[in-house]
Amino acid sequence: MKKILSVMLGASLATSAVAQQKESFEEYVAGLKQEAREQGISEQILTEAFAGVEYKPRAVKADRNQPEKRLTLDEYIPRAVPDWKVKQAKELHNKHYAELKRIGDEYGVQPRFIVALWGVESNFGRFTGNYRVIDALSTMAYEGRREAFFRSEALAALTILEQGHIAPEDMKGSWAGAMGQSQFMPSSFLNFAADGNGDGKKDIWDSEADVFASTANYLAKSGWDDQYTWTTSQSS
Repeated sequence: MKKILSVMLGASLATSAVAQQKESFEEYVAGLKQEAREQGISEQILTEAFAGVEYKPRAVKADRNQPEKRLTLDEYIPRAVPDWKVKQAKELHNKHYAELKRIGDEYGVQPRFIVALWGVESNFGRFTGNYRVIDALSTMAYEGRREAFFRSEALAALTILEQGHIAPEDMKGSWAGAMGQSQFMPSSFLNFAADGNGDGKKDIWDSEADVFASTANYLAKSGWDDQYTWTTSQSS
């Protein structure tokens, strides 16, 4: 009995020691900023991006509460594209058709698929997330379950700010750091975001032209073939 109690006490003390050794969120952020400096991020961007940075428990909770059940395509489609969303998609397709057609022709992607992805990702720009992206990504990296992934995404987000596409206070997204109307993670932004209106910036938050171009570029670079379609209806 004494031996068992001794083992239990030892395990408890070891666990306590590990907990005490974990650095604080502030210390973690300091290390993240230093790594960003070494990658060429300016002090001005670091100061602005991390001003008032906060640990977000709700982001961690959202990550841990993700449903584990995998949906079949037949289960997913009615949830993702209900009739009311299809109706809105058709209306927005017609409203933005000239711009969609221009961008679709440039990237080789039919306009209706650009609109479809826009609707699935953010309900046509209505649901883009209210988290400060740097807060969310710093939180998820510090939490540690997928530290390497989220730390890399945080550094990518800082690169976007350094390039001047969005102001730090306007860089909003989901609890996981997915951004704008396209819901791109920062690394996807760096790989696929496009300037659709020719203003020199890639603004997937407020510029519909940039959202359309970024979506089309993503599909084109991912192997999209506009000779194929989901239905037998006439292509746009």
